[in-house]
Amino acid sequence: MNFLQEIIWNVFNQRMILVIGAVAGLPLTLILIVCFARKKNRDERGWKIIGKASVITFAYFMVMANVIAKIVGSSAYEITYLFYANTIQWLYNTMAIIEIVSIQILKRIE
Repeated sequence: MNFLQEIIWNVFNQRMILVIGAVAGLPLTLILIVCFARKKNRDERGWKIIGKASVITFAYFMVMANVIAKIVGSSAYEITYLFYANTIQWLYNTMAIIEIVSIQILKRIE
């Protein structure tokens, strides 16, 4: 686990990773807004799908928040602004991806 912590520490302390995350976050947010605002998704079936996808994303968030807390809590390194910013940015990006993918999968199933 120590080797994995070092890799995460080295990757998340790079400014370029933060810039990539911020650039990737904008289109993901726009896609998510479009998924919510589409006319097809404003009926009962659409809200049901969005609700289920949101529950899946919330479960992912709870698991990852605890994993990140465990990793950071057992770290011997001094936590920097860049590390926190990268962690939050990439947590948001992965949550947006999971929400979008969940919506698309649930649309096909239901």
